Amino acid sequence: MRVDRWDRTARVQERQSERLAARRHTGQTNDRLNRTYDFGTVPRPARMSSDQTRQTILDVAETLFAELGYDGCSLRTLTQRAQVNLAAVHYHFGSKEDLARAVISRRLQPCNEERLRRLDLAVAVAAPLAPAPRDILRALLEPPLRLAAEPNCQSACQMFGRLIAEQPPFVRDYLTEQFRPVLRRFAEALAAALPQLAPDELFWRLHFVVGAMAHTMQHARLLAALTDGLCDPSDVDALVDRLTAFATAGCGAPATPRVTEVPR
Repeated sequence: MRVDRWDRTARVQERQSERLAARRHTGQTNDRLNRTYDFGTVPRPARMSSDQTRQTILDVAETLFAELGYDGCSLRTLTQRAQVNLAAVHYHFGSKEDLARAVISRRLQPCNEERLRRLDLAVAVAAPLAPAPRDILRALLEPPLRLAAEPNCQSACQMFGRLIAEQPPFVRDYLTEQFRPVLRRFAEALAAALPQLAPDELFWRLHFVVGAMAHTMQHARLLAALTDGLCDPSDVDALVDRLTAFATAGCGAPATPRVTEVPR
């Protein structure tokens, strides 16, 4: 059974206090004994529960991934900031990659679940017809935009931007695994609403929509600064309406003509 530093110190202090008390009782005390064993009170940090420890590690990892990137954040830096030991990280998450997956998943999974819930609602309301493209795209865009506006999610947005830009080896495969079923559900809905678009054209347009959303989430504050406050990203309702209208117009544009090379 492993004992942390605070336990060892407390036990040593207790044993030496007992010995000192015994010596004093028998008159066998001296200055050297007092100087050596009178440690005083050693502060002991409050213990966190297992769930609290796990949550603290996730919170600190998210902040450090946003500040330093995946490669720049060492487990040593993480444990020092979170005030936990390395064994706790390995116990709750296994490896650094697994920790990063857990950090991503706790934000991404609820967001994707809400996207699919809204899509299912739009399909049910429109049945037996296909939902309007605007309703489909709003279901895709609104959950992450509202999530990004929450005060405790600022570091999450920065983390996603940094991880996507740096592309650690596992991130692309993990994001593909997470996004593929969601993307295909939305592609199927849009294909029914926009039957004139070829499948590859539809996926390209969804790709552009997601890119516009990611750019907005990362750089909306920059736009506010560039326009001297004329554009207000804190008005989430207006932001969702604007981006949904933009995406709807883009997805509903005439099909892109195929350009063939002219023989020379």
